[in-house]
Amino acid sequence: MVTNNFLRRVEKEYERMERSLSEIDQQQEDRLVTAEQCLMLIDGHVRKLKAQVIRHQFDSMADEVCFFRDLKPKFISKYLYYNQILEIESLRPRSGKKAIKKFYENRMAKLNEDYLGYIEFYNYFKRGATYLDQKYFVRNAYDLKMRLPDHLYSFDDGFTTFYDHQVAKIIANDDMINFLMARLKALEIGEEQQTIPKNTLKWTAPKVALIELIYALHHCRCFNAGTLDLSETTKVFEQLLEVDLHNFHKVIAEIKARKSNRTKFLQHLQQNLEQLFLDTDF
Repeated sequence: MVTNNFLRRVEKEYERMERSLSEIDQQQEDRLVTAEQCLMLIDGHVRKLKAQVIRHQFDSMADEVCFFRDLKPKFISKYLYYNQILEIESLRPRSGKKAIKKFYENRMAKLNEDYLGYIEFYNYFKRGATYLDQKYFVRNAYDLKMRLPDHLYSFDDGFTTFYDHQVAKIIANDDMINFLMARLKALEIGEEQQTIPKNTLKWTAPKVALIELIYALHHCRCFNAGTLDLSETTKVFEQLLEVDLHNFHKVIAEIKARKSNRTKFLQHLQQNLEQLFLDTDF
């Protein structure tokens, strides 16, 4: 849990950035345009963050580790993710479901192979290990006996540590794999439902509100007597409402971490419905 004032401000800045990214995603249907706009937004936030960090003196090594392990990679991962979206949407075949499917599958295979290049660190990070954090996530603290990244001497020493960029890559690649799986699933559904009229129902409220609603309905066992996995339920809503919820686990964690009013959207629904009943009572 972040307690340092500077680190809390960084967290708030990330939350503001995520809300802005969500708004862009809601307003723009073209994924190419969305990716371009999101990249410009993220670039502004990262430049601001860099200027703040270079001027800031961390109170302790633990705070520095927290920033470079837990906070900075979240910003950079978003940039890497939307950069991959831009590349994928630019290069993917425009027709032929088999060609599109093969393209997505090849991209997924490439992402999975990418982990092999840094498997030792990947396992360290995924296990939640911390015993090497002071070497990985403190500036100018690398050990020449350890495996060093190829771009070591391109580092900005004031804003980069040994492996914070690798954490960002892991997060971005995980998100991208989820995105590609969703696209493959949508492609599969499209093949099976060619004769079904085009759905005109779209979710236009914030994505976090939909995820809160899905999570509540799922845990009340409202679908298939509770036998569906949350991921399966979410995919159905994605297809029905033409919305991308690939990062729903992260959003649920953020909802749980709210200081107050964790069921904000559900309470909003209840209050509006009760007011409607009051207004229409005779």
